[in-house]
Amino acid sequence: MRMLNIRHYIFFASFQALGLSTIIAQEDPNSIPETPNDNNFVAINIAPPPEATVTINQDPKITTLLDMKSKMEKDGDFSDRYKVQLYNGNLNQANKILNSAKELFPKWSSSLQYETPNYKVWIGNYRTKLEMDRALLEIKKEFPYAFPFKPEKK
Repeated sequence: MRMLNIRHYIFFASFQALGLSTIIAQEDPNSIPETPNDNNFVAINIAPPPEATVTINQDPKITTLLDMKSKMEKDGDFSDRYKVQLYNGNLNQANKILNSAKELFPKWSSSLQYETPNYKVWIGNYRTKLEMDRALLEIKKEFPYAFPFKPEKK
């Protein structure tokens, strides 16, 4: 019985030695030797990554919409801006004041707004309160009842 156990141990030890020698003999061809003085270097060729190409198919109307949006942002349609109200009343008088405002102040946009039951004449689209105050000084010379305001977003 003792002899059988010794045979098992010898067989097991030789099996482990054979497995260990097989693992050591099989070197990874891509591995770099650990010792810098070893002359058994393996050449590694590293290929550059392939060039990627992206094709974008978009409707040509998208560029038109983006241009329109940038113009609207420049004009201040999306942001908080200041305006000056010149008149609040009936349509005939509002049209007269609108036309005179366009003649007197061509550098600022003038518009006619309707809020039940009155028409309003607005001028300008000012980014800052200071810019609006400077314009108001000029506007009050022609329209003394003009006043500044910040329109509500709808």
